[in-house]
Amino acid sequence: MTFTILNLGRPARAAAAALAVAATALFAGGTAEARGLTVAVQKLPDVLEPAMENSNVHLRVIYSIFDTLVKTDYRNGGQLKPALATDWEIESPRSIVFTLREDVTFHNGAKMTAEDVAWAFGPERLNTRAEGTGSGGTVVVRPFLGGIESVEVLDRHRLRITMAEDDALILQRFANYPAQIGSKAGFEAAGSWTEWAKQPVGTGPYEVAEFVFGERLVLRPFEGYWGESKAAAEEVTFVVVPEIATRIAGLRSGQFDIITEVGPDHIAEIEQAQGVGIVGGSILNIRGLIYDSAGEGNPMADPRVRQALNLAIDRQAIVDSLYDGKTEVTRGWQMEVFGDMYLADRPKSVYDVAQAKALLQEAGYDGEEIVYRSQQGYYTNQGQTAQILVSMWKQAGLNVRLDMVENWDQIYEDTADRGIFDGSFTAYYPDPVGQIWRRFGPKGSWVQRGIYDLDESFVELGTELETNPDVQARREVFAQMLDAFKENPHGTPLHALTQFYGVRDDVDWTPYPTQYMNLTDAELSFAE
Repeated sequence: MTFTILNLGRPARAAAAALAVAATALFAGGTAEARGLTVAVQKLPDVLEPAMENSNVHLRVIYSIFDTLVKTDYRNGGQLKPALATDWEIESPRSIVFTLREDVTFHNGAKMTAEDVAWAFGPERLNTRAEGTGSGGTVVVRPFLGGIESVEVLDRHRLRITMAEDDALILQRFANYPAQIGSKAGFEAAGSWTEWAKQPVGTGPYEVAEFVFGERLVLRPFEGYWGESKAAAEEVTFVVVPEIATRIAGLRSGQFDIITEVGPDHIAEIEQAQGVGIVGGSILNIRGLIYDSAGEGNPMADPRVRQALNLAIDRQAIVDSLYDGKTEVTRGWQMEVFGDMYLADRPKSVYDVAQAKALLQEAGYDGEEIVYRSQQGYYTNQGQTAQILVSMWKQAGLNVRLDMVENWDQIYEDTADRGIFDGSFTAYYPDPVGQIWRRFGPKGSWVQRGIYDLDESFVELGTELETNPDVQARREVFAQMLDAFKENPHGTPLHALTQFYGVRDDVDWTPYPTQYMNLTDAELSFAE
Protein backbone atom coordinates (compact mmCIF):
# COMPACT_ATOMS: atom_id res chain seq x y z
CA MET A 1 0.00 0.00 0.00
CA THR A 2 1.28 3.43 -0.91
CA PHE A 3 0.22 6.35 1.24
CA THR A 4 0.00 9.53 -0.76
CA ILE A 5 -0.33 13.15 0.19
CA LEU A 6 -2.05 14.81 -2.71
CA ASN A 7 -2.22 18.32 -4.09
CA LEU A 8 -4.98 17.77 -6.60
CA GLY A 9 -4.73 20.43 -9.25
CA ARG A 10 -4.73 23.46 -6.96
CA PRO A 11 -4.49 26.74 -8.87
CA ALA A 12 -1.27 28.72 -8.62
CA ARG A 13 -1.22 31.04 -5.63
CA ALA A 14 -1.02 34.75 -6.30
CA ALA A 15 2.32 35.99 -5.02
CA ALA A 16 0.88 39.23 -3.70
CA ALA A 17 -2.21 37.74 -2.01
CA ALA A 18 -2.67 38.60 1.65
CA LEU A 19 -4.40 36.33 4.10
CA ALA A 20 -7.56 37.79 5.65
CA VAL A 21 -10.03 35.61 7.50
CA ALA A 22 -13.59 36.92 7.28
CA ALA A 23 -15.67 37.24 10.39
CA THR A 24 -18.76 35.10 10.68
CA ALA A 25 -21.84 35.70 12.81
CA LEU A 26 -22.16 31.97 13.34
CA PHE A 27 -19.25 31.94 15.77
CA ALA A 28 -18.43 34.16 18.70
CA GLY A 29 -14.78 34.67 17.86
CA GLY A 30 -15.28 37.98 16.03
CA THR A 31 -12.95 39.17 13.31
CA ALA A 32 -9.84 36.99 13.10
CA GLU A 33 -6.38 38.48 13.40
CA ALA A 34 -4.47 39.05 10.16
CA ARG A 35 -2.63 35.83 9.34
CA GLY A 36 -4.92 33.98 11.68
CA LEU A 37 -6.20 30.58 10.64
CA THR A 38 -9.74 29.23 10.91
CA VAL A 39 -10.24 25.48 10.54
CA ALA A 40 -13.79 24.12 10.21
CA VAL A 41 -14.04 20.61 11.65
CA GLN A 42 -16.87 18.12 11.92
CA LYS A 43 -16.21 17.62 15.63
CA LEU A 44 -13.87 18.65 18.45
CA PRO A 45 -12.59 16.42 21.23
CA ASP A 46 -14.46 16.40 24.52
CA VAL A 47 -11.25 17.05 26.48
CA LEU A 48 -7.69 18.15 25.70
CA GLU A 49 -5.78 15.91 28.13
CA PRO A 50 -4.20 13.06 26.10
CA ALA A 51 -4.72 10.46 28.83
CA MET A 52 -8.47 11.04 28.80
CA GLU A 53 -9.42 10.62 25.13
CA ASN A 54 -8.21 8.69 22.13
CA SER A 55 -10.00 9.80 18.97
CA ASN A 56 -9.24 11.05 15.48
CA VAL A 57 -10.49 14.53 16.36
CA HIS A 58 -8.34 14.57 19.50
CA LEU A 59 -5.16 13.65 17.63
CA ARG A 60 -5.83 16.52 15.24
CA VAL A 61 -5.10 19.14 17.91
CA ILE A 62 -3.09 17.76 20.83
CA TYR A 63 0.28 17.66 19.03
CA SER A 64 0.07 21.46 18.72
CA ILE A 65 -0.31 21.76 22.51
CA PHE A 66 2.07 19.05 23.73
CA ASP A 67 5.41 17.47 22.84
CA THR A 68 6.75 13.97 23.43
CA LEU A 69 10.21 12.83 24.55
CA VAL A 70 10.91 11.44 21.10
CA LYS A 71 9.55 12.72 17.77
CA THR A 72 8.20 10.73 14.84
CA ASP A 73 9.43 12.36 11.63
CA TYR A 74 6.60 11.79 9.14
CA ARG A 75 8.56 13.53 6.38
CA ASN A 76 11.45 11.11 6.72
CA GLY A 77 9.98 7.63 6.75
CA GLY A 78 8.75 7.79 10.34
CA GLN A 79 12.25 7.98 11.82
CA LEU A 80 12.50 8.62 15.54
CA LYS A 81 14.36 11.79 16.51
CA PRO A 82 15.13 13.67 19.74
CA ALA A 83 12.42 16.01 21.02
CA LEU A 84 12.00 16.81 24.72
CA ALA A 85 14.71 14.20 25.31
CA THR A 86 18.11 14.88 23.76
CA ASP A 87 19.31 11.33 24.25
CA TRP A 88 18.27 7.92 25.51
CA GLU A 89 19.84 4.61 26.46
CA ILE A 90 17.96 1.33 26.22
CA GLU A 91 19.52 -0.51 29.14
CA SER A 92 17.50 -3.70 28.59
CA PRO A 93 14.26 -4.78 26.95
CA ARG A 94 12.57 -3.50 30.11
CA SER A 95 14.49 -0.34 30.96
CA ILE A 96 15.23 2.95 29.22
CA VAL A 97 16.97 6.11 30.50
CA PHE A 98 16.08 9.50 29.02
CA THR A 99 18.17 12.66 29.18
CA LEU A 100 15.99 15.75 28.94
CA ARG A 101 16.55 19.14 27.34
CA GLU A 102 17.43 21.80 29.88
CA ASP A 103 15.89 24.74 28.01
CA VAL A 104 12.24 23.66 27.82
CA THR A 105 9.55 25.93 29.28
CA PHE A 106 5.91 25.03 29.83
CA HIS A 107 3.10 27.36 28.79
CA ASN A 108 2.81 28.48 32.43
CA GLY A 109 6.44 29.64 32.48
CA ALA A 110 7.75 26.74 34.57
CA LYS A 111 10.89 24.92 33.46
CA MET A 112 10.44 21.26 32.54
CA THR A 113 12.27 18.79 34.76
CA ALA A 114 12.36 15.05 35.27
CA GLU A 115 9.68 15.49 37.95
CA ASP A 116 7.19 16.61 35.29
CA VAL A 117 7.97 13.62 33.10
CA ALA A 118 7.71 11.27 36.08
CA TRP A 119 4.26 12.73 36.82
CA ALA A 120 3.24 12.39 33.16
CA PHE A 121 4.00 8.66 33.21
CA GLY A 122 3.03 8.03 36.82
CA PRO A 123 -0.11 6.49 38.32
CA GLU A 124 -1.60 9.84 39.39
CA ARG A 125 -2.09 10.77 35.74
CA LEU A 126 -2.41 7.49 33.91
CA ASN A 127 -4.63 5.63 36.37
CA THR A 128 -6.93 8.36 37.64
CA ARG A 129 -10.49 8.56 36.41
CA ALA A 130 -11.59 12.05 35.51
CA GLU A 131 -14.46 13.62 37.41
CA GLY A 132 -17.49 14.42 35.34
CA THR A 133 -16.13 13.24 31.99
CA GLY A 134 -16.87 9.53 31.86
CA SER A 135 -13.36 8.76 30.64
CA GLY A 136 -10.07 8.23 32.39
CA GLY A 137 -6.47 7.21 32.06
CA THR A 138 -6.91 3.55 32.95
CA VAL A 139 -8.93 2.42 29.92
CA VAL A 140 -7.61 4.87 27.35
CA VAL A 141 -3.91 4.61 28.16
CA ARG A 142 -3.57 0.94 29.08
CA PRO A 143 -2.92 -0.37 25.52
CA PHE A 144 -0.09 2.16 25.10
CA LEU A 145 1.56 2.78 28.46
CA GLY A 146 -0.09 0.25 30.75
CA GLY A 147 3.15 -1.74 30.84
CA ILE A 148 5.06 0.91 32.81
CA GLU A 149 6.16 -0.54 36.14
CA SER A 150 8.07 2.40 37.60
CA VAL A 151 9.54 5.83 36.83
CA GLU A 152 12.72 6.78 38.69
CA VAL A 153 14.04 10.36 38.74
CA LEU A 154 17.85 10.17 38.54
CA ASP A 155 18.51 13.90 38.64
CA ARG A 156 16.86 17.12 37.44
CA HIS A 157 17.10 16.14 33.78
CA ARG A 158 17.45 12.35 33.76
CA LEU A 159 15.03 9.55 34.56
CA ARG A 160 14.66 5.81 34.14
CA ILE A 161 11.43 4.17 32.99
CA THR A 162 11.06 0.45 33.69
CA MET A 163 8.45 -1.79 32.09
CA ALA A 164 6.82 -4.73 33.85
CA GLU A 165 7.80 -7.05 30.98
CA ASP A 166 10.19 -7.07 28.05
CA ASP A 167 8.94 -4.57 25.49
CA ALA A 168 9.82 -4.81 21.79
CA LEU A 169 8.67 -1.18 21.35
CA ILE A 170 10.17 0.39 24.43
CA LEU A 171 11.36 3.51 22.55
CA GLN A 172 8.41 3.90 20.16
CA ARG A 173 5.99 4.13 23.07
CA PHE A 174 7.45 7.50 24.06
CA ALA A 175 7.32 8.99 20.56
CA ASN A 176 3.57 8.82 20.03
CA TYR A 177 0.18 9.25 21.67
CA PRO A 178 -0.47 9.32 24.64
CA ALA A 179 3.13 10.04 25.70
CA GLN A 180 2.66 13.84 25.65
CA ILE A 181 4.27 15.66 28.57
CA GLY A 182 2.25 18.04 30.73
CA SER A 183 3.21 20.29 33.61
CA LYS A 184 2.84 18.78 37.07
CA ALA A 185 2.55 22.26 38.61
CA GLY A 186 -0.01 23.22 35.97
CA PHE A 187 -2.14 20.22 36.83
CA GLU A 188 -1.97 20.96 40.54
CA ALA A 189 -2.92 24.59 39.92
CA ALA A 190 -5.94 23.52 37.85
CA GLY A 191 -7.44 21.93 40.95
CA SER A 192 -9.28 19.08 39.23
CA TRP A 193 -9.16 16.80 36.23
CA THR A 194 -12.17 18.58 34.80
CA GLU A 195 -10.48 21.99 34.80
CA TRP A 196 -7.16 20.57 33.63
CA ALA A 197 -8.84 18.85 30.71
CA LYS A 198 -10.22 22.19 29.49
CA GLN A 199 -6.88 24.02 29.49
CA PRO A 200 -3.90 21.73 30.02
CA VAL A 201 -0.36 23.08 30.18
CA GLY A 202 2.11 21.58 27.71
CA THR A 203 5.31 22.61 25.94
CA GLY A 204 3.98 22.68 22.35
CA PRO A 205 4.21 25.48 19.77
CA TYR A 206 0.65 26.59 20.61
CA GLU A 207 -1.12 27.07 23.93
CA VAL A 208 -4.82 26.97 24.67
CA ALA A 209 -6.48 30.40 24.61
CA GLU A 210 -10.10 29.24 24.70
CA PHE A 211 -11.97 25.95 24.65
CA VAL A 212 -15.76 25.94 24.40
CA PHE A 213 -17.09 22.39 24.48
CA GLY A 214 -18.73 21.38 21.22
CA GLU A 215 -18.14 24.78 19.60
CA ARG A 216 -14.57 25.98 19.20
CA LEU A 217 -10.96 25.66 20.27
CA VAL A 218 -8.66 28.70 19.98
CA LEU A 219 -4.88 28.28 20.08
CA ARG A 220 -2.30 31.05 20.27
CA PRO A 221 1.45 30.86 19.64
CA PHE A 222 3.65 30.03 22.61
CA GLU A 223 6.45 32.59 22.51
CA GLY A 224 8.72 30.48 24.70
CA TYR A 225 8.62 27.41 22.50
CA TRP A 226 11.91 25.48 22.53
CA GLY A 227 11.71 23.93 19.05
CA GLU A 228 13.11 25.25 15.78
CA SER A 229 9.70 25.15 14.06
CA LYS A 230 7.46 27.84 15.52
CA ALA A 231 3.73 28.49 15.38
CA ALA A 232 2.97 29.77 11.87
CA ALA A 233 -0.36 31.48 12.57
CA GLU A 234 -1.04 34.36 14.95
CA GLU A 235 -4.09 32.46 16.09
CA VAL A 236 -5.73 29.16 15.16
CA THR A 237 -9.47 28.72 15.63
CA PHE A 238 -11.05 25.29 15.20
CA VAL A 239 -14.82 25.71 14.79
CA VAL A 240 -17.38 22.91 14.76
CA VAL A 241 -19.40 22.83 11.53
CA PRO A 242 -21.09 19.41 11.31
CA GLU A 243 -22.44 19.66 7.75
CA ILE A 244 -19.97 19.27 4.88
CA ALA A 245 -22.05 21.56 2.64
CA THR A 246 -21.73 24.36 5.19
CA ARG A 247 -17.99 23.77 5.52
CA ILE A 248 -17.56 23.97 1.75
CA ALA A 249 -19.63 27.14 1.51
CA GLY A 250 -17.55 28.72 4.27
CA LEU A 251 -14.32 27.72 2.56
CA ARG A 252 -15.41 29.28 -0.73
CA SER A 253 -16.56 32.50 0.96
CA GLY A 254 -13.37 32.90 2.98
CA GLN A 255 -14.91 32.23 6.40
CA PHE A 256 -12.70 29.15 6.73
CA ASP A 257 -9.11 28.62 5.60
CA ILE A 258 -9.12 24.83 5.95
CA ILE A 259 -12.00 22.37 6.20
CA THR A 260 -11.78 18.72 7.24
CA GLU A 261 -13.50 15.45 6.26
CA VAL A 262 -13.98 16.21 2.57
CA GLY A 263 -15.36 13.18 0.77
CA PRO A 264 -14.06 12.26 -2.68
CA ASP A 265 -17.49 13.09 -4.09
CA HIS A 266 -16.86 16.75 -3.14
CA ILE A 267 -13.33 17.00 -4.52
CA ALA A 268 -14.38 18.08 -8.03
CA GLU A 269 -16.78 20.67 -6.59
CA ILE A 270 -13.98 22.28 -4.57
CA GLU A 271 -11.36 22.01 -7.31
CA GLN A 272 -13.63 23.78 -9.79
CA ALA A 273 -14.27 26.70 -7.41
CA GLN A 274 -12.09 29.77 -7.52
CA GLY A 275 -9.48 30.32 -4.82
CA VAL A 276 -9.67 26.91 -3.15
CA GLY A 277 -8.23 23.42 -3.61
CA ILE A 278 -7.78 19.97 -2.11
CA VAL A 279 -4.91 18.37 -0.19
CA GLY A 280 -4.67 15.04 1.60
CA GLY A 281 -5.06 11.35 0.85
CA SER A 282 -4.98 8.03 2.67
CA ILE A 283 -3.44 8.08 6.12
CA LEU A 284 -1.83 5.58 8.49
CA ASN A 285 -5.16 4.27 9.72
CA ILE A 286 -7.49 1.42 8.82
CA ARG A 287 -11.21 2.08 8.76
CA GLY A 288 -13.04 -0.97 10.07
CA LEU A 289 -15.89 -2.52 12.03
CA ILE A 290 -16.15 -4.06 15.50
CA TYR A 291 -18.44 -6.96 16.38
CA ASP A 292 -20.19 -7.39 19.72
CA SER A 293 -20.38 -11.14 20.32
CA ALA A 294 -21.19 -11.05 24.04
CA GLY A 295 -24.53 -11.79 25.62
CA GLU A 296 -26.82 -14.78 25.82
CA GLY A 297 -28.80 -15.49 22.65
CA ASN A 298 -26.65 -13.14 20.57
CA PRO A 299 -26.45 -14.47 16.97
CA MET A 300 -23.02 -12.80 16.75
CA ALA A 301 -21.70 -15.24 19.37
CA ASP A 302 -21.23 -17.81 16.60
CA PRO A 303 -17.95 -16.99 14.77
CA ARG A 304 -19.45 -18.34 11.54
CA VAL A 305 -21.97 -15.49 11.53
CA ARG A 306 -19.12 -12.99 11.92
CA GLN A 307 -17.18 -14.75 9.18
CA ALA A 308 -20.24 -14.44 6.94
CA LEU A 309 -20.46 -10.72 7.67
CA ASN A 310 -16.86 -10.37 6.53
CA LEU A 311 -17.30 -12.46 3.37
CA ALA A 312 -20.38 -10.49 2.29
CA ILE A 313 -18.47 -7.18 2.08
CA ASP A 314 -17.20 -6.07 -1.33
CA ARG A 315 -14.53 -3.71 -0.05
CA GLN A 316 -13.21 -2.78 -3.48
CA ALA A 317 -16.71 -1.70 -4.52
CA ILE A 318 -16.82 0.64 -1.50
CA VAL A 319 -13.41 2.08 -2.37
CA ASP A 320 -14.40 2.58 -6.01
CA SER A 321 -17.89 3.98 -5.43
CA LEU A 322 -17.37 6.16 -2.35
CA TYR A 323 -13.69 7.04 -2.63
CA ASP A 324 -13.19 7.12 -6.39
CA GLY A 325 -10.30 4.67 -5.99
CA LYS A 326 -8.32 7.19 -3.89
CA THR A 327 -7.63 4.72 -1.11
CA GLU A 328 -6.89 0.98 -0.92
CA VAL A 329 -8.15 -2.25 0.59
CA THR A 330 -5.56 -3.44 3.10
CA ARG A 331 -4.03 -6.89 3.39
CA GLY A 332 -5.77 -7.59 6.65
CA TRP A 333 -4.92 -5.71 9.83
CA GLN A 334 -1.59 -4.35 8.63
CA MET A 335 0.03 -1.46 6.78
CA GLU A 336 3.24 -1.04 4.81
CA VAL A 337 4.53 1.36 7.45
CA PHE A 338 5.25 -1.77 9.54
CA GLY A 339 8.43 -2.21 7.50
CA ASP A 340 10.06 -5.56 8.29
CA MET A 341 6.88 -6.60 10.08
CA TYR A 342 4.68 -6.06 7.01
CA LEU A 343 3.56 -9.39 5.53
CA ALA A 344 3.30 -8.48 1.86
CA ASP A 345 2.18 -11.96 0.80
CA ARG A 346 -1.01 -11.86 2.87
CA PRO A 347 -4.18 -11.82 0.75
CA LYS A 348 -6.74 -9.07 0.88
CA SER A 349 -10.10 -9.87 2.44
CA VAL A 350 -12.17 -12.24 0.32
CA TYR A 351 -15.58 -11.28 -1.08
CA ASP A 352 -17.71 -14.43 -1.46
CA VAL A 353 -21.48 -14.17 -0.97
CA ALA A 354 -22.05 -17.87 -1.69
CA GLN A 355 -19.61 -18.89 1.05
CA ALA A 356 -21.23 -16.38 3.43
CA LYS A 357 -24.65 -17.98 2.81
CA ALA A 358 -23.23 -21.46 3.38
CA LEU A 359 -21.71 -20.41 6.71
CA LEU A 360 -24.99 -18.87 7.85
CA GLN A 361 -26.85 -22.07 7.01
CA GLU A 362 -24.22 -24.12 8.83
CA ALA A 363 -24.53 -21.85 11.89
CA GLY A 364 -28.31 -22.21 11.92
CA TYR A 365 -28.82 -18.49 11.46
CA ASP A 366 -32.53 -17.88 10.86
CA GLY A 367 -32.76 -14.17 10.13
CA GLU A 368 -32.28 -12.93 13.68
CA GLU A 369 -31.92 -9.16 13.71
CA ILE A 370 -28.44 -7.69 14.15
CA VAL A 371 -28.19 -3.98 15.00
CA TYR A 372 -25.49 -1.84 13.40
CA ARG A 373 -24.93 1.49 15.17
CA SER A 374 -23.31 4.21 13.11
CA GLN A 375 -23.06 8.00 12.83
CA GLN A 376 -23.18 10.60 10.10
CA GLY A 377 -19.86 12.21 9.26
CA TYR A 378 -17.46 11.34 12.08
CA TYR A 379 -15.52 9.46 9.40
CA THR A 380 -15.52 10.50 5.77
CA ASN A 381 -18.57 8.95 4.02
CA GLN A 382 -19.49 7.13 7.23
CA GLY A 383 -23.25 7.15 6.72
CA GLN A 384 -23.02 6.17 3.07
CA THR A 385 -20.66 3.31 3.94
CA ALA A 386 -23.08 2.02 6.57
CA GLN A 387 -25.97 1.98 4.11
CA ILE A 388 -23.93 0.10 1.51
CA LEU A 389 -22.80 -2.46 4.09
CA VAL A 390 -26.38 -3.17 5.18
CA SER A 391 -27.35 -3.71 1.54
CA MET A 392 -24.41 -6.07 0.97
CA TRP A 393 -25.24 -8.09 4.07
CA LYS A 394 -28.85 -8.37 2.95
CA GLN A 395 -27.69 -10.03 -0.28
CA ALA A 396 -26.11 -12.76 1.83
CA GLY A 397 -29.24 -13.25 3.93
CA LEU A 398 -28.16 -11.23 6.97
CA ASN A 399 -30.87 -9.19 8.68
CA VAL A 400 -28.98 -6.08 9.78
CA ARG A 401 -30.84 -3.01 11.03
CA LEU A 402 -29.01 0.32 10.79
CA ASP A 403 -29.41 2.65 13.76
CA MET A 404 -27.95 6.12 13.15
CA VAL A 405 -27.01 7.77 16.45
CA GLU A 406 -25.43 11.08 17.38
CA ASN A 407 -22.33 10.23 19.42
CA TRP A 408 -19.99 7.56 20.73
CA ASP A 409 -21.74 7.31 24.09
CA GLN A 410 -24.88 6.14 22.28
CA ILE A 411 -22.87 3.68 20.19
CA TYR A 412 -21.23 2.17 23.26
CA GLU A 413 -24.44 2.05 25.30
CA ASP A 414 -24.51 -1.43 26.77
CA THR A 415 -27.79 -2.85 25.55
CA ALA A 416 -28.65 -6.32 24.32
CA ASP A 417 -29.15 -5.22 20.71
CA ARG A 418 -25.66 -3.77 20.15
CA GLY A 419 -24.08 -5.88 17.40
CA ILE A 420 -21.88 -3.91 15.01
CA PHE A 421 -20.27 -0.48 15.22
CA ASP A 422 -17.61 1.57 13.42
CA GLY A 423 -14.00 2.08 14.37
CA SER A 424 -10.62 3.12 13.08
CA PHE A 425 -7.18 1.74 13.78
CA THR A 426 -4.33 4.23 13.72
CA ALA A 427 -0.84 2.80 13.25
CA TYR A 428 0.58 4.76 16.18
CA TYR A 429 3.71 2.63 16.01
CA PRO A 430 5.22 1.22 12.79
CA ASP A 431 4.38 -2.23 14.10
CA PRO A 432 1.32 -4.51 14.52
CA VAL A 433 1.49 -4.03 18.29
CA GLY A 434 0.19 -0.52 17.66
CA GLN A 435 -2.78 -1.69 15.64
CA ILE A 436 -4.38 -5.15 15.89
CA TRP A 437 -2.93 -5.98 19.33
CA ARG A 438 -3.54 -2.53 20.81
CA ARG A 439 -7.14 -2.42 19.64
CA PHE A 440 -8.24 -6.06 19.96
CA GLY A 441 -5.93 -7.25 22.74
CA PRO A 442 -6.80 -7.66 26.44
CA LYS A 443 -5.81 -4.07 27.31
CA GLY A 444 -8.03 -2.61 24.59
CA SER A 445 -11.18 -0.70 25.49
CA TRP A 446 -13.52 -3.15 23.71
CA VAL A 447 -12.41 -6.10 25.80
CA GLN A 448 -12.58 -3.87 28.86
CA ARG A 449 -16.19 -3.03 27.96
CA GLY A 450 -17.05 -6.72 27.64
CA ILE A 451 -17.88 -6.52 23.94
CA TYR A 452 -16.19 -9.86 23.24
CA ASP A 453 -13.98 -12.46 24.88
CA LEU A 454 -10.52 -13.33 23.63
CA ASP A 455 -9.16 -16.82 23.01
CA GLU A 456 -6.24 -17.66 25.29
CA SER A 457 -4.17 -18.70 22.27
CA PHE A 458 -4.62 -15.24 20.70
CA VAL A 459 -3.53 -13.60 23.94
CA GLU A 460 -0.44 -15.80 24.12
CA LEU A 461 0.51 -14.90 20.56
CA GLY A 462 -0.02 -11.19 21.17
CA THR A 463 2.04 -11.27 24.33
CA GLU A 464 4.95 -12.80 22.44
CA LEU A 465 4.55 -10.22 19.66
CA GLU A 466 4.80 -7.44 22.23
CA THR A 467 7.75 -8.81 24.18
CA ASN A 468 9.96 -10.73 21.71
CA PRO A 469 12.56 -8.50 19.97
CA ASP A 470 13.42 -11.09 17.26
CA VAL A 471 11.94 -9.87 13.96
CA GLN A 472 11.59 -13.24 12.24
CA ALA A 473 9.93 -14.81 15.26
CA ARG A 474 7.59 -11.84 15.51
CA ARG A 475 6.66 -12.12 11.80
CA GLU A 476 5.66 -15.74 12.31
CA VAL A 477 3.64 -14.87 15.41
CA PHE A 478 1.91 -11.99 13.61
CA ALA A 479 0.90 -14.30 10.74
CA GLN A 480 -0.60 -16.74 13.24
CA MET A 481 -2.52 -13.88 14.87
CA LEU A 482 -4.00 -12.82 11.53
CA ASP A 483 -5.02 -16.43 10.84
CA ALA A 484 -6.60 -16.77 14.27
CA PHE A 485 -8.49 -13.51 13.86
CA LYS A 486 -9.84 -14.68 10.51
CA GLU A 487 -11.31 -17.77 12.16
CA ASN A 488 -12.70 -15.93 15.17
CA PRO A 489 -13.14 -12.33 14.01
CA HIS A 490 -14.05 -9.56 16.42
CA GLY A 491 -14.25 -7.08 13.58
CA THR A 492 -13.02 -6.52 10.06
CA PRO A 493 -10.89 -4.05 8.11
CA LEU A 494 -12.58 -2.13 5.29
CA HIS A 495 -9.91 0.10 3.73
CA ALA A 496 -7.22 2.65 4.53
CA LEU A 497 -8.85 5.71 6.06
CA THR A 498 -8.70 8.92 4.02
CA GLN A 499 -8.32 12.48 5.19
CA PHE A 500 -8.97 15.09 2.52
CA TYR A 501 -8.97 18.79 3.33
CA GLY A 502 -10.28 21.81 1.48
CA VAL A 503 -7.75 24.67 1.62
CA ARG A 504 -7.76 28.30 0.55
CA ASP A 505 -5.14 29.08 -2.13
CA ASP A 506 -3.38 31.62 0.08
CA VAL A 507 -2.70 28.90 2.66
CA ASP A 508 0.30 26.72 1.80
CA TRP A 509 -0.05 23.54 3.83
CA THR A 510 0.57 19.87 3.09
CA PRO A 511 -0.83 17.47 5.69
CA TYR A 512 0.95 14.53 7.27
CA PRO A 513 -0.22 10.96 6.54
CA THR A 514 -1.85 11.00 9.97
CA GLN A 515 -4.62 12.84 11.81
CA TYR A 516 -2.21 15.36 13.38
CA MET A 517 -2.39 18.80 11.76
CA ASN A 518 1.11 20.32 11.97
CA LEU A 519 0.54 24.09 11.91
CA THR A 520 4.14 25.18 12.54
CA ASP A 521 6.20 27.16 10.04
CA ALA A 522 7.84 23.91 8.94
CA GLU A 523 4.59 22.89 7.26
CA LEU A 524 2.39 26.00 7.04
CA SER A 525 2.92 29.36 5.37
CA PHE A 526 0.81 32.11 3.85
CA ALA A 527 1.01 33.98 0.56
CA GLU A 528 2.70 37.36 0.94
